[in-house]
Amino acid sequence: MAKLFIRVLLFAIFVLSFFWYWSRFQNSLGHKLQPCLMPPTPVQPLTKKSTPGPKTELQVEIDRIFNNIEKLMPKVDFTHFNQTTSGRNSKISIVHPRKTYCVGEDLVVRVDMFDHLGNRKRYGGDFIRPRIFSEELGAAVSGTVEDFKNGSYHVHFPLYWAGKVVVHILLFYPSEGAAALWRSRHSSEGILRFEGKFEKSGKVNVTKCGFKLFKEDGKEICEYRDPPYEEAFYCYKVPNFPCESLNEMRSYEFNGSFFTLVEKQIFQSSNIAVTIPQQISPISVNQCNTAPEVQKPKCRTGMSSPVPSGYFYKNIWNPVYCNMMVYTKGDDFTKCLQGKKLYLIGDSTLRQFIMYFTEGIKIVKYFRYHWSGWGGWALALEAMNMEKDIYVSYKRHGFPLEHESFYYFKEDLYTSRQIDQCAGGRNTIIVITMGQHFRQFPLKIFIRRALNIRRALERLFLRSPDTKVIMKTENTREIHAPVERQGDFLGYMQYLVFKEVFQGINVGFVNAWDMTVASATAAVHPPSYTLQSIMSLTFTFAC
Repeated sequence: MAKLFIRVLLFAIFVLSFFWYWSRFQNSLGHKLQPCLMPPTPVQPLTKKSTPGPKTELQVEIDRIFNNIEKLMPKVDFTHFNQTTSGRNSKISIVHPRKTYCVGEDLVVRVDMFDHLGNRKRYGGDFIRPRIFSEELGAAVSGTVEDFKNGSYHVHFPLYWAGKVVVHILLFYPSEGAAALWRSRHSSEGILRFEGKFEKSGKVNVTKCGFKLFKEDGKEICEYRDPPYEEAFYCYKVPNFPCESLNEMRSYEFNGSFFTLVEKQIFQSSNIAVTIPQQISPISVNQCNTAPEVQKPKCRTGMSSPVPSGYFYKNIWNPVYCNMMVYTKGDDFTKCLQGKKLYLIGDSTLRQFIMYFTEGIKIVKYFRYHWSGWGGWALALEAMNMEKDIYVSYKRHGFPLEHESFYYFKEDLYTSRQIDQCAGGRNTIIVITMGQHFRQFPLKIFIRRALNIRRALERLFLRSPDTKVIMKTENTREIHAPVERQGDFLGYMQYLVFKEVFQGINVGFVNAWDMTVASATAAVHPPSYTLQSIMSLTFTFAC
């Protein structure tokens, strides 16, 4: 009986083994024959890209504004420096000259451009910076340029004061330089580079970051996205460090250029901001109209700002559409800010405000952290006056920042997110600026940020309509700043965007660009009476 059981068992094992091996053989054979039996899969060409999804509402608006700015950009070709516009060879003259002019009239100046060989230019697009001034009166105003696209321009100057007036017109960059700057700005993801410092359990590692990174063998990419605002930047992941361990950031200069050799000649220091030779004697302006001056309303949020938006007289800014209070003493600012919270969000040109309050007129004192002067400028600052119930804070606008030393990245929030986290209210003042740190990057990055700020402000006004918000444009800076990184033509593009994005919303609009052009300020941090006027207009809107 036992022998029979063993034989049956062995036979069963044999049968099961046979079918198991036969099944494996069939599967293997089928796998090998499958390419022959199945229809071939079409091979996709390597150049084919997946069809992008529909654009978001924000992306459509970004493209619309970008296209409007791009239409203003000159499109020129040239092969030699001598074919470019020469400020020294160009000419200015008065349209319909007269012996005397009256306050309230316009002075129209014609500008005719010539190249370095003395040939008349046949196309426009030159970046001109015009102003008229009376030095003895501390008076100045910018001009409005009308480009006829044929090498000739009309510059319109409103005459706001009586006295001797001098015409001063700079050819800042020729049209060929403006075209080169536009192309350079959009030839990469930025002329500035970034590094991120990852920290974990006492260990530190540094890696490359930016608005766009390309895949490299063996490298993962960390994405830092803020979905509601469609904002993002990236860092190469450090092995054994989680993406969340990014702690500090810094920028460093990209030692390269997107200019051709002939374009580089345009931007030699002797060819930047060239004064067109003075062929116009100082003109005489008289107070011809004896009618009483029309009283302007007090500057308030929601007002439309014309161009030019005002003029200097006795070194004080006079908006042409409203009446500005002049803030000169600590008591003036204290009266305005008593019982209020002031949030300064932006770059170091707003840090000047809190420095003025703490280190200048000393109406508040720093707490938590304090560096005097410009040391540690990238750090958030807070100051208070307990007796007068004044709170002032300064925070950066968030990535990108031009700062060579590592700074705490986690202190940063996009301006739109800072606004969304603010309760607002009638005792809240928010002052916002942006621009200087965006000049190094494609314009769409700036446009996205501006549109996000506007949307955040619209949400703020829905929940807290009494909140006072003041938008300050960026200002001009040093004439010989690195042109591909910081040149004023890059800032002028952003100024045009800023004006368009923030029109028709209940904010105070401080046109610092107009003010610094009029006063011929050539410093990223405006000094003396220019800064005083910027602050006076800001707090006239606020209070």
